[in-house]
Amino acid sequence: MKTVEILGANRLENYTKTRDGSRAIIIEDGKILLTHELNSGWWLLPGGGIEEGETPEECVIREVEEETGVIVHPTEHFLTLHEYYEEYCYTGYFFICEVTEKGQMRLTDVEKQRGVQPEWLPLQDAIELFSKHESYADISEEKRGSYQREYIALKEYMTFASESSERQIFKRFPGVSCAYRDAAGREILKYDGAADKEKSISVDGGTVFPACSISKFVTALIVMKLEEQELLNIDEPVNRYLHEWKLLAPDGKESDATIRSILTHTSGIVDGDDSFYGLRRNDHEVGLLDVLEGRTPYNKRRTVSEKQPGTEFEYSDAGYCVLQLMIREITDSAFEEIAAEYVFEPLGLNKTFFASLKNIELREKEQSMAAGYDSEGILIMGKYPQIPDLAASGLWSTPYELLLIAKEFNMALNGRSLFLRRESAQEMIRPAESFSWVGLGLFLRGDDTLVSQGWGENGQSMLKMNLVTGEVSVVMTNQDPGVDQAESGVELLTEL
Repeated sequence: MKTVEILGANRLENYTKTRDGSRAIIIEDGKILLTHELNSGWWLLPGGGIEEGETPEECVIREVEEETGVIVHPTEHFLTLHEYYEEYCYTGYFFICEVTEKGQMRLTDVEKQRGVQPEWLPLQDAIELFSKHESYADISEEKRGSYQREYIALKEYMTFASESSERQIFKRFPGVSCAYRDAAGREILKYDGAADKEKSISVDGGTVFPACSISKFVTALIVMKLEEQELLNIDEPVNRYLHEWKLLAPDGKESDATIRSILTHTSGIVDGDDSFYGLRRNDHEVGLLDVLEGRTPYNKRRTVSEKQPGTEFEYSDAGYCVLQLMIREITDSAFEEIAAEYVFEPLGLNKTFFASLKNIELREKEQSMAAGYDSEGILIMGKYPQIPDLAASGLWSTPYELLLIAKEFNMALNGRSLFLRRESAQEMIRPAESFSWVGLGLFLRGDDTLVSQGWGENGQSMLKMNLVTGEVSVVMTNQDPGVDQAESGVELLTEL
């Protein structure tokens, strides 16, 4: 059963009032039963508020009979929808129902005054009707919100009933969570499945997933924040800021690879074969220098600038390990602490963190971290891997908090952010010389879209943002699907 959350722009940080209700999807011969208010012209799915002592199923049976005069049998609770507006959380339980017999309409006086009557409408006409919810934004926020709710419910019904691509993708993973922001600034969350199959913990809006290589986007933000403080220059050789360890060229001399070249994967650093996976929490703790020196099965190849910087694109986790060490040396603080100080705390993100072993131990107690499953669907040993290369792939977050980072980045591009300077954001989307598809910690699409994506042994994720419209989509999962985002369906979910 999927859950969707609609996050109203006027919502308070913590709601204080709740209202629960049930609504019915009743389809016969390609038509759907709706209530039609003749005086106002409103159409709605039949349903209403849950009374004290009543279950959602009992509520939908009663409300449908009162409003339409038919008795129904709920066959499937397919959707729960939470709407957050001002101080309220409205929860709607949506049921697929079958008509079993005739009943008796019992309209309230208010409903009689409004001219409420049941009408059957072709299903596609109903979807088209409710799809125009945004056109009522300047006329009636109540009508806009009601029509948006009904539209989402009908779209989710179509997904559920048709074995659509979206439903198949959701079924492919133990748990899936998504966050969307449209061009009008409306924000919606969708999630379903298991955060932890063994403990029967379901995914919810607060479930934290591995972001994997989306970590590199956040690392790039940290680097740009340090440059704003004049603690580094991204066009200087990274070795200028390294003291404990040096990045060498093939001849054994110090490499002239710049910070920018490492951020864009053009520094000449090449990762070892079969590296950067397979480390478990109960394994001996691997240090960052062990990774850089190639002294561990996690990475057997010493990190060297093997090719002339700027001549080839070579995607590299090891390069971001160099940046992690650089940040640690510049700030004299642990990388995960700097990330919290420079990014997460200023943006009010309390679910997002870099997964040092200490942080995993602390966060695990909250039971909000999604357990990781391998490509066969088997729980990985220890539930969560050990990730010494935090800057490359150690980020954990919720789709919504990643959406907030992307939203703030887009604001920075337009000069409306107190978090990041416009010049810094624009520098991040400037294409690398000779490699037009890569920016700093981000990849550039030709349709004004920025992409950051991650794929690890315990999950797969993807973030997209449109520079022109401000649209953002984030999808996170807790299983290695064994194929990339295009083939697994994760990329398709970012387009919905």
